[in-house]
Amino acid sequence: MKKIEQFQITSLMLSGFKSYEEPTELVFGNPTVITGGNGRGKSSIADAIAFAVTGCPFFGERGIDRLHNENNPDVAIRMCFVDETGTLHELNRTRRKNRMTITYDGYEIRQLDLADLFGERDVFLSILNPLYFIEELGEDGKKLLERYLPTIPHETVLSQLSEPVREHLKNETILSPEGSLKRCREEIRGLEERITYLRGQKDLAASQGESHEQAEQELTLQADTLREEIAELEQRQFSGMDVSDMQERLVELSGRYEEAARDERTDTSKLREQLQLLREKIARREVEKYQSKFTEALAEVSARVKDLGVRYQRESAAYKAFHAGMECPACHRSVTEQSLPEVQAALKKVLSELYAAGSEQRAQLIELQEMDKKAADTFAQFKEDDLGKWAAEAAEMEQRCASLAEQASAETERLRAEIQTLTADLEYGNLSQSEYDHLGTCREELRQSEAKIAALQTMTAAQLPDFDREIAQANASIAEIKRKMANVIAYISKRAELTFSQLKMNRVEISLYDVVKSTGEVKDTFKFQYGGRRYDRLSLSEKIRAGMEVSELMKRLTGRNYPVFVDNMESVDDLANVRPTGQIIMAKCVSGAALQVKPVRPIVFAEQRAA
Repeated sequence: MKKIEQFQITSLMLSGFKSYEEPTELVFGNPTVITGGNGRGKSSIADAIAFAVTGCPFFGERGIDRLHNENNPDVAIRMCFVDETGTLHELNRTRRKNRMTITYDGYEIRQLDLADLFGERDVFLSILNPLYFIEELGEDGKKLLERYLPTIPHETVLSQLSEPVREHLKNETILSPEGSLKRCREEIRGLEERITYLRGQKDLAASQGESHEQAEQELTLQADTLREEIAELEQRQFSGMDVSDMQERLVELSGRYEEAARDERTDTSKLREQLQLLREKIARREVEKYQSKFTEALAEVSARVKDLGVRYQRESAAYKAFHAGMECPACHRSVTEQSLPEVQAALKKVLSELYAAGSEQRAQLIELQEMDKKAADTFAQFKEDDLGKWAAEAAEMEQRCASLAEQASAETERLRAEIQTLTADLEYGNLSQSEYDHLGTCREELRQSEAKIAALQTMTAAQLPDFDREIAQANASIAEIKRKMANVIAYISKRAELTFSQLKMNRVEISLYDVVKSTGEVKDTFKFQYGGRRYDRLSLSEKIRAGMEVSELMKRLTGRNYPVFVDNMESVDDLANVRPTGQIIMAKCVSGAALQVKPVRPIVFAEQRAA
């Protein structure tokens, strides 16, 4: 919705609002004077105007239940006004059964729409109510002013600065002077820390140089002492000893030792190979089994003996059971009593033949078995003889191996002992174990001392940084940054001055922040003074005059020229020093008088002008 830059109230209708039970129509002019005794409804008019636009009372309280009339719970406010073009408008706000309804020129709208028309609540009330800004907003008033203070253009600030400062800043991008100062201070802090570090390094380098020199002297003296001890021990170590002859003797003994060990390995190796072959031969002989050459013949004769025995048993049983009337096994005719002896004689003959054949085969089997047993006994005897002979040979070989090893071991052990003695003599010489260990310790300490001396000489020879030059460069950078900061501080101070100039009023002074001249820091503050005095020390009339100036300031900053309602006007003799613009409504308390709303001059709107 289009912003209303200026308006004046022509009339106000109240119903069910505070002391106004029945609909009451009030006509306004510019100026308008409201008079009446206490409790006659003067302040209620101010609450009604504020309520119509913001939904809150004159001092912005949140609770609106106290605005209801005790006998008429339905609140209705109709405010008629003309805007800057002289057009007449009508704003209605009703509240019935906790439901709020707002209409503007016949159309229902929302509170957000009213904020678009008349501005936010704090702006409207700061214009309408001269005491609202300082008494109700307090610190929040600072934020309200900051939102509406126009930004001073960069070029405008530069134009107000001196030529050197302007020349220095003309190529600088100052999006945030405070941020630029903060970065400068951080750079200075970093450079100062760098200077402190460099000075520390310089002192440390000097101190280290002295300590390195002293340490090198001490190490050199220590190394000389160690060299003297080593030389004395080394001279005494092989004094009176032919080291070359001892070394030649050691080479000779080493060769003989290797040869003896090689011969020992060769001789015993061959004998042990023979012993291993003999043991393998014994093992094979031990597992050999007797293989009979009579197996097949024995099997054949045994089978014949068994077959003849079975036939003999069968024929014998048949002979015993044969009697007259049976069938002859040969001719298959029935045997009679007369032919029975003849047949029995024939059967008996067969039995005799079978018995004779079986006896013959049994004798042959016994002969074969005796021959097989004799052969097995002979194999067992030969095996026993062989194993006994070979075991004796193996025992003899083992004894020979042990003897050879013992002889070779004694020789090699003698050579080893002689080599060890000679090696110890070449290593220790005339020194005892403790003296020899001390010699090794001295050599290791000398090596470490020489390494430390070399390291110190390397560090001493290394090129040290030019600390003085780096410190001077850092100081120069700090000086340059401080010059830049001084120019930025001048910029901030001038911008603050120009910003505060927009808050300039007749007798009221408002400060939103202070600029620390030494650092350029902007510190939040909120100071409100009237004629150089704090607000809490002002009289009521002075507070009203101060509030009128603030109301005019809010009009200027927001571009909204709205009515101003001055309550307790009886305490103010005149408003000559305020010079209010726009419509002014003044309420005075007249003891015992009835309420009277008197427009001093009528308000003319577009239709009246045209007529």
